Amino acid sequence: MKKRKILYAAAVILSVLVIFFCAKETVMSRNKLGSQSEKQYFAAMEKAYCADMAKLLGDKGYHNSGITIRWVSGEEGRRDYTVMIHHRNIELLDEEGKEELLRELAGTEFRDERCAFRYEFF
Repeated sequence: MKKRKILYAAAVILSVLVIFFCAKETVMSRNKLGSQSEKQYFAAMEKAYCADMAKLLGDKGYHNSGITIRWVSGEEGRRDYTVMIHHRNIELLDEEGKEELLRELAGTEFRDERCAFRYEFF
């Protein structure tokens, strides 16, 4: 009987610890995602950024370019963006032409000290 009570108490303590750990991780995960207003801010900036890039690429003769933007969030709200641009004619550019296009694309970036951008052409 005593052994059964000890096992029951151990199971209760273990269950309480698991519940506490899960609740703590849920709260921490929500904090990492940031506030709703911050999400809306970045969503609006990304939408305008994508439109500016599409216009620039269209003006340069790369109509219907595929633009894929991915980001990874880091510590303290930092975001690292990878911008993938898909257009057959961009691949035909020499290195100097690609560098010039990169400089022009960098001019369309939204200014936020928490963000860094990297471009890839496909």
